[in-house]
Amino acid sequence: MGTRSPGMFQLRVISFLWEKQDIYTHKAMQFKEAIDQFSGWRRFKVKGQTVKGYDQTLRQFCLFLRNPEIEDISINHVMEYLNGMKDMGWDQNSFVGKCMALRKFFEFYRLQGYAVINEELIPIMQAEHKLPRVATEDQYKKFMAVIPVKTNDARYIRNRALVSMLWDTGARNGELLSLNIKDLDMERRRALIRTEKARSRRPFREIFWTADTHGNLVQWLKKRDELKKKMQFKDADAIFLSVTNSQSGQRFTIRGVGEMLRKYSLKAKIPILNAHSFRHRVGHHIIKSGGSSADVMNILGHSSVQSTAIYTMMSDVELEKRYRYFMEEPAQEKSRVARELPPVGKSA
Repeated sequence: MGTRSPGMFQLRVISFLWEKQDIYTHKAMQFKEAIDQFSGWRRFKVKGQTVKGYDQTLRQFCLFLRNPEIEDISINHVMEYLNGMKDMGWDQNSFVGKCMALRKFFEFYRLQGYAVINEELIPIMQAEHKLPRVATEDQYKKFMAVIPVKTNDARYIRNRALVSMLWDTGARNGELLSLNIKDLDMERRRALIRTEKARSRRPFREIFWTADTHGNLVQWLKKRDELKKKMQFKDADAIFLSVTNSQSGQRFTIRGVGEMLRKYSLKAKIPILNAHSFRHRVGHHIIKSGGSSADVMNILGHSSVQSTAIYTMMSDVELEKRYRYFMEEPAQEKSRVARELPPVGKSA
């Protein structure tokens, strides 16, 4: 048998690569167009809120660069953008999500063969750990006191129900806002929610609330029925709805809740509370009442016991009390007992 000519083999390889060149070459793509395609792809992978956050970060960067072609973006552009935000005083923890969005974006196009920067070059700043903000009983009372009680205003009725639900359940903002009418069991004061995290382990869990919160919720549902006769609900099943602006009849948004909590916190003259400060309050209360980390994990819907660790952290005041209980009180007790004992060599 004769040997194969090396020249002929090389020609066949070149011919194959020429036929498949569309795999290795791409038309130039503007940053804005690339963001649209990336966000469309991400919607099939992750929850909508994450897609929205990444999309916003990428569009801000696109505006900063004035919409160049993605293959013209260098790591120097990225660092100039990040350093500019740092100079403007952005919180260190806010960089983590932004850098992850940029990494995922450039990885997406690099894997398709585009000559974009290697996503590994984009630094991920180490998160700055802070003590969690835990809402207190006193803060909650002051907060609720600034929301009118004797009113027919749908906003106030909805807000009282929503805030008291956050306080009682410790549910995440998005979880509570995703509730539909069919999810409620009003007779047993409980609801089934779709867990935002730990979906593979436990995609659904139950939340519960107290009699006081139940009264607020009943009042809101009654008002909601009145509103349904007067306006068209775009999200007909949603429990918590926007009622006063261009989004009336749509499911209430996380941003709307955040603005509401900030406004009432300022009015009550207390530290600004957010949905997570209520969540931390529930976890903290369970631990203080003798509950275990497993109790917190199951009630709050954590993916693992490790996620619960932050809820066992004590505040400065609590830490001091526990220290003095363990280290000082026993010593004082010994001193008291020693004083009451008769001197050595004498009988009682």
